[in-house]
Amino acid sequence: MRSKLKPILITIMVIIAVYFAGKYALNSLFGDMCGNDIKQKIPSPNGENVAYIFERNCGATTGFSPQLSILNKGEKFQNESGNTFRTDKEFTVEWLSDKNLKVIYDKSSETYKMDKKVNGIKIHYIGK
Repeated sequence: MRSKLKPILITIMVIIAVYFAGKYALNSLFGDMCGNDIKQKIPSPNGENVAYIFERNCGATTGFSPQLSILNKGEKFQNESGNTFRTDKEFTVEWLSDKNLKVIYDKSSETYKMDKKVNGIKIHYIGK
């Protein structure tokens, strides 16, 4: 019985090793094909939060996407989609107070994400 079990276990271990090696290689070569280009970094009046306006680009098959992320002052800006607002046209932001942010955007734009509260910050959207 042991002599038949050993080749099966070795085969399973080789398959698992090849799977993880392949996954690592593909992730190393292609990784996250998207990139963020920060356009503005706007601290809140008390400096505790930061509004990042950036463009996200995920390659030739997609267009640039203006986005907004609100982070705590110590948080590092990551290569991720915006955590607050995503659209297809330019927009502006203005801090109204430490906990209130105004987003002014084109009403004709297509919006993909429009959160009303992020990290304790209330978001007010004004379509023009």
